Formats: sequence, C-alpha cells, structure tokens
Amino acid sequence: MSCYRLLLSLLNSMVQSLRSQRKHCLLIKQQLIVMMVAKQYIFAYGSLINSASRRVTGTAGNSIPVRVQGLKRYWVSFAGTNMRAVGVRPDKDSDCNGVLFEVPQEELAKFDIRERGYVRHTLSQEQVSYLLPGQYKLSDDNTIWVYIYPEDPHKAQFNPISQAYLDVILLGCLEVDESYAREFLETTHLWQDWHNDRLQPRYPRAIKHHQQHRLDALLATCCDEFTARYN
Repeated sequence: MSCYRLLLSLLNSMVQSLRSQRKHCLLIKQQLIVMMVAKQYIFAYGSLINSASRRVTGTAGNSIPVRVQGLKRYWVSFAGTNMRAVGVRPDKDSDCNGVLFEVPQEELAKFDIRERGYVRHTLSQEQVSYLLPGQYKLSDDNTIWVYIYPEDPHKAQFNPISQAYLDVILLGCLEVDESYAREFLETTHLWQDWHNDRLQPRYPRAIKHHQQHRLDALLATCCDEFTARYN
C-alpha cells in the first residue's frame, strides 16, 4: 500500500509539473505574440523629420506630426564631428515638435548607428499631443523611442551649425506646413556660430534642393541670429 501511495504521489507531482510547464509555455507564447503585434516608433525632432533622410538609413513608416511635452531642443556638438546637430534634454517646462514614424524591430539598430552619441529612451504616450485633426493615434501597446543628448548642451558648443543640415530639417518640417517649421525654429535653442555651408556641405546627408530663398526668408523672420550667419 505504501508503494502504491508513493507511486500515486509521484504521478500527481508529474501532472502538476506538466501543468505548470504548460502555463509557462502559454505565457511565453502570449508575450511573443504581444511583441510581434506591438509596433516600434521613433520620435524624430531633427533631420529624421525629413522623409527622404529617414529612408537613407532604413525602413521607416509615414510620419505623424506631434508635439512632445517635457523635452527641450538645443544645438549640440559631438566629439569627432565638424558640425553641430540638434539634441533634446528632459525639461518639464518645455515642449518640442517632431514626428513619429514606425520602425520595424529589426531596423532599430540601423537608427542607433546613425544616432550614435545619443542615448535611446522610451517616451510616455502621455507626453504626446497629435497636431492634425482626425490623425491616427498610437495604441497603448506601441513603444515610442527618443534619442536623448546625454550631456549639458551649454558645454557642447565647440562646432558651428551647418546650414546644409538645417535645410534638411526645414524641408522635412515643410512636408507638414510652414507654421510647423516656424515652431521648430522658435523652440530650438543656442543658435550661435552659424555657417552657411550650402556650397560645400559639412553634413554627409545633405539634400540638393532649390528652396534656398524660401528657407532663408523663413529663417530671417524667426531667428535673430540669422543676420550673423557667415559663409
């Protein structure tokens, strides 16, 4: 009888173990399904606003114009480069316009390489305001990434602003509208040392275009520092 009870106990333990393993497998399966269904988005606030510039790097979906509360945009420098780019820092009293675009999970690494020097963080959807009426809004299970500048921007001003780089951003802003481009200019800080390098671009992903006069007219009305831009 004791052997029978021992055998029965072992069988019960095996059944419980199998049930536990089955539940664990189902949980893993559910998590994998969520990962496959959930979409990845990047909040672009600089050159990645420009759809052509995004496609240079990797597969990217259509843009969704937004404004993010809690970020402040600056001109910043990186060691080993000859120009400044824009970067954002957390600031509860500021906001920053940009676009959201979808990125396949396997393409994120390509954007990480492009944005090396920044640190990729998740962004809360509560910070995001959608700018166009009737606009598609992300579901709660989607992930939004933002590339944060990791240093004090005021201590990173050792290179000039590249007009060729700024042109790429403004052309991207104008894909939305002119007021959106004005908002970019008015919410970006530290404009000193501004080089008009259109003829010999410092920026490796410069875009050829014929809107110089339109962009300069926009800059002249929004940026006092435009008068100090040099060739």
